[in-house]
This record gives sequence, C-alpha cells and structure tokens, in this order.
Amino acid sequence: MTAMAMSPDMPLDNPVPPLRTGLRVAIGLAALLATAGGVWGFFRATGDQPVARLQIEGHLQRVDPAEIKAAVRPLLQERFAQVDLKAVHAAVVALPWVGRARVERRWPATVHLRIWEREPAAHWGQKELLDTQGVVFSPAGRDVPPLLPRLDGPPGSAGRVLAMYRELAARLQGTPFALAGLTQDARGDWTGHTTGGIALRFGRGDPTQALDTLLGPAARALAGRIEEIAYVDLRYTNGFSVGWRKPVADPQRS
Repeated sequence: MTAMAMSPDMPLDNPVPPLRTGLRVAIGLAALLATAGGVWGFFRATGDQPVARLQIEGHLQRVDPAEIKAAVRPLLQERFAQVDLKAVHAAVVALPWVGRARVERRWPATVHLRIWEREPAAHWGQKELLDTQGVVFSPAGRDVPPLLPRLDGPPGSAGRVLAMYRELAARLQGTPFALAGLTQDARGDWTGHTTGGIALRFGRGDPTQALDTLLGPAARALAGRIEEIAYVDLRYTNGFSVGWRKPVADPQRS
C-alpha cells in the first residue's frame, strides 16, 4: 500500500464564540461528560461550533490544495454539524484534475478530504484529455505529461476508443507501425497514426482483424521503404494498398 501525503491543516479563520474557548470550553465539557448524557452533549456542543480546519489527504501533483480550499470554503461557513458534505464533495470533484473524493467530519471541528487525482492516458480531440478510466476532462492549463497518444471519436465513444487503442498499441509495439494515436470518425471509420507519421486506414470493421495483413504481407512487401509511406489502406477483404509520400525536391537539381 502506498503511503498517502497529508497536507497541513488549513485554518478557515472562522471565528469561535468567546464563551466556547479556552478554559470555559474545558470546564463545560468536563461537566457534560460527567453526566449520563455527557457524550451526546459533547457532540452537540462541538457540532454548533464553526468549521475550524480543512484537512486534505492524497498524492497531489496537479491539484493545488489552495484551489480545493477556495472551491469549498463558501460551503464551510455553516456550523460544523450542518455542513452539507454532499455539496462539498460535488464542489471538489468538479475540479478538473480530481477523479474521486471522500468527505467526512472529524470532531471537534475539522472537515477531512481524501483526494484521488486523475491519471491522464491520452489527448482527446483538440483541447481535452482522457483519463485512465476513459473519462474526458479539461486540463485547465495544468502540465500534461509528454508523449501522450492522441485519440478522438464521436461523443460518448471515449472509453471504446481508448480500449481499442490499448489493444492495437500492444500488438504493434516494436514493429514499424508502432501506434501514436487512433481516431474514429462519425461514420465509424477507424484510422491509426503511427509514430512515424503513417496513417493506417482500418475502415468500419474491427481494426484488430486487419493486423494479420499489416504485420504479415504488408510488412514484408514494404520492408526498407517505411519512411516513404503516407498511408496503408487495410479496408480490403484480401490485401491492402499503399499511398506514398511525395519525394522532397533536391535543391541542387532545381
């Protein structure tokens, strides 16, 4: 089990009424606890206090604790026992890099948050990211790990495209057609993009069904000419076709 980082308690600067501070609180609680209903009295008394601290736990690399505090602070102005934990949870998980969160009260006056950050798996479209669970989110300017694959597809297709990319990438790793991205258009056509800039046109069927052709006859026929290829069209029942890149003009001959 990985140890989780705990941020220092973040005071909320909510004023505590003078009659419930210092020695008077200690004397009052001692008197309450001496009675049969002391425990209930203790929780009732502390529940009427303002929230004093926000405690945040988790491996936070992209989520700023100050950003979390700013998001939930308006919700922590209630008395401790009246804080709406569901509303606090909703405010936290609305932050772009927060994947999951757990919220709980910790007596006498602390709200505790456990945060799980999103793990980015790929670029999605032009501006968004895809996490490892296939959920699309906006990175809001945070640093994005380099060399993420580029994926895209119709609305609601993110999980399917990510799963297909993972399967194809595993099969093509270490070959001349190592995958750097995958898209599915509105008609259902799949197109892979290799690290060398080759487009792999799979068509509307299952792209994995074309891999035997790509890694067999196509790889043998194209050996030694990979850098010249613009695309490999694998939409044929038996066979494939190739599009070639335009040769670069030699400036010495012009």
